[in-house]
Amino acid sequence: MINAIYLKQKINQYFNGELSKKELGLWSMRAYYALMQGEYIELDKLEIYHFLKTISTFHIVPNDIADEYPCTEEEVKDIMEVLAGKKDLCFSFNIRIYEGLYKKEPYTSRWEIFQQLRREIEEADRDNISSLMTHKLIAYSKQSVDKVNTLVDLLECHIKGIIAENIDLEEEIVDFRQSAGIYVAGMTVNRENFISSLKKLFDCILGISFFRVSIVYKKGISHLSLVLL
Repeated sequence: MINAIYLKQKINQYFNGELSKKELGLWSMRAYYALMQGEYIELDKLEIYHFLKTISTFHIVPNDIADEYPCTEEEVKDIMEVLAGKKDLCFSFNIRIYEGLYKKEPYTSRWEIFQQLRREIEEADRDNISSLMTHKLIAYSKQSVDKVNTLVDLLECHIKGIIAENIDLEEEIVDFRQSAGIYVAGMTVNRENFISSLKKLFDCILGISFFRVSIVYKKGISHLSLVLL
């Protein structure tokens, strides 16, 4: 288990003398490598990506020739202050869903659904969305997302939100008037952007396009949001 609470415990152990610099550095390095090999899609782990990356060099011996410099104890203290709610922090970075994710369950079956919908969206008429396409989008949007634990779950929520905003799920018709936009042109904006927005999200969820993640720590509580580019 790797999350902000566990990282905070590990740093506390170091400052209490229960963990050596080498032990904390090696633990962070292993956690960081595991994250980079695919575990970053889990939101709890992604929220401490920045911290694990920093502390993963804590145990390294400085080497000017190899241009290797360790994380300092002051940096570890700064991270602890953020996790303890004594200091606020905001950072963002580009990210992409890695292709290998969909080679194993439960993601393989989800990949097939995403691919099929993306293919049909690409072929859809922007001005005249067919009733069959509307029905398929409604059927997909009604499949509940039980928990939002990963980036895939979060992107799915965005996709289903756009569908619900632009399609009357009860009447099963495209109805751009449902938009709850603030200071936008409403109907016109949605008609132009509905298909392209869906395609962009499916490109992100399939790992075709990258997107941006913003993480804000306020009083020790993290808030993660996505920005499509």
